Amino acid sequence: MQTIAGRSINELWRSHLFQIGLTFHGGMEVIGYEWGAPTYLNLDAPDALAQDQIAHAYSRYSNGFPGHVPYDFGTMNDKVYYVRGGMEDWAFAGSWDPDRVVQCTPTTYGGYPPEKTVYNNSTLRAFNMLIETSDRKEPLREDLGSRHDPLISTNGRENGHVARNIRLALLAMDVVEPYVSIRGVEELVFEDDVIPTMNLKRSSTSYYDDAKLVWVPGGDNKSTTRKITWTVGGAMTIDGTEIVYGLWDDLPTQLTESTSGFYPSMETRNVIDTKFQVVQPSNVEGGTSGGRSRWHADGAYPAEPEGGDTYEQIYNYDPVFKAFIDTGKMPPGTAIAVFARAKVDKDWATSAANVGPAGLGPASHIVNARTNPSYFASNAGKVIHGREYSWWYSDPITVLVGDAKEAEGWDINDPTASGLTHFSLSSNARGVVTAVHVNARFAGKAGLTETFSRPLPRSSGGDTTPRRSSSASAALVVMLLIAIGIFVRLVRPRRRRRAYRQTVAVSTDVEGGDDFDASYRDDVGNEGIGDLELRIS
Repeated sequence: MQTIAGRSINELWRSHLFQIGLTFHGGMEVIGYEWGAPTYLNLDAPDALAQDQIAHAYSRYSNGFPGHVPYDFGTMNDKVYYVRGGMEDWAFAGSWDPDRVVQCTPTTYGGYPPEKTVYNNSTLRAFNMLIETSDRKEPLREDLGSRHDPLISTNGRENGHVARNIRLALLAMDVVEPYVSIRGVEELVFEDDVIPTMNLKRSSTSYYDDAKLVWVPGGDNKSTTRKITWTVGGAMTIDGTEIVYGLWDDLPTQLTESTSGFYPSMETRNVIDTKFQVVQPSNVEGGTSGGRSRWHADGAYPAEPEGGDTYEQIYNYDPVFKAFIDTGKMPPGTAIAVFARAKVDKDWATSAANVGPAGLGPASHIVNARTNPSYFASNAGKVIHGREYSWWYSDPITVLVGDAKEAEGWDINDPTASGLTHFSLSSNARGVVTAVHVNARFAGKAGLTETFSRPLPRSSGGDTTPRRSSSASAALVVMLLIAIGIFVRLVRPRRRRRAYRQTVAVSTDVEGGDDFDASYRDDVGNEGIGDLELRIS
């Protein structure tokens, strides 16, 4: 804690509850994780399997490019070298291995309170991996990569140091916490909302009002099934997943705990357990209900080849689960709440045979939150919960059963004539409308939702929006910004920007305009910001 930089990072960790972090360095090309300390030189860290799987995913998704293979990965003791008091080990074990934490009493800059280097049982339990990005401290220009399609994993010249580390950082954000997302009804594909499926605007409206609303024709008291499609992300192994559905009228107005914001609330879970029907996925083989996420070493499962306009074909890089709910005997006007839920990564709870310290089970937040239903950690007002029975829930959607006669005469090939221009539509092979996404984003002019007999909205009761248990997304973004800032320099100040322009443009009027070392412009009312040039240090 001799430096302002060290104290700033310490304060950041003291005021948040991080699950994943990245530290970027240069001098070799490797991803390193715990341990990196002489005390545990020949021992595996707790949660070694989880660290290895995540590091392997980083390596695969970041990929290589000419002259540079995908990142090697392993423990820092094996792949790099050990240090005494490295940041990665500190961030991972400072809260549960206190014998290795020394209280600091620096004298520089007026000193620093020693109590600020004493940590509670929750603060330091993160996977904070070392990313050694390049053998060269200042990489060659042609090795930075292209700005075009940087999210596509490739081993061509268009990949490079910048492109692959952007993907690596985004993958880190994706796996902070598992998520489940319902993606379609029948052949209707929902717009690709922000993932995880959390409404971050903290609106005061209820879940019922915010849920995607899909109209389906009734079955005239006959058995009629409707396909539900969903995916699971933010994990490696999907141990089990299923659909649960029932009446909105049976659910409480608030689906979250009123004080903590934990989703779903105990009252909601009790209703689901006692009144809702459970449906297993129909497209998983072997008598199981699980699969693999896109980050798994063996790829996504179940998945279908690309080519076409169904959800399964559009998002073929994600696992795609399907199940069918029976709406045929439900009267018109029935509002059905549909959730998907999943259990993930239970193998992470298995400790290595030579773990150090000996006999220690899961230690990190990210493993405990997935495998320990009773887990609870808190720091600076941030909280991480385990999940009851280890289930992770999607946001609900509403399936509204309508009168089949309403769809008579609707022309799927000419929706304008049917007054359906502003809806997302799904039809069967005969051209009969089978699903209508009524409140689709960009739904067009107001009032069109009145075409259907939607039940009156349930009353809202305060903030019913789910909150990430530990503000993990925002915290991770702060960490990544600081890490990136270590090797981002502002150089070559340019002429004053035109004030108050609200576009963000990319300058391609310099040599090599398709590459990442071409200038970026950020004309958002700032003056003299300068261009960004990436340098690894």
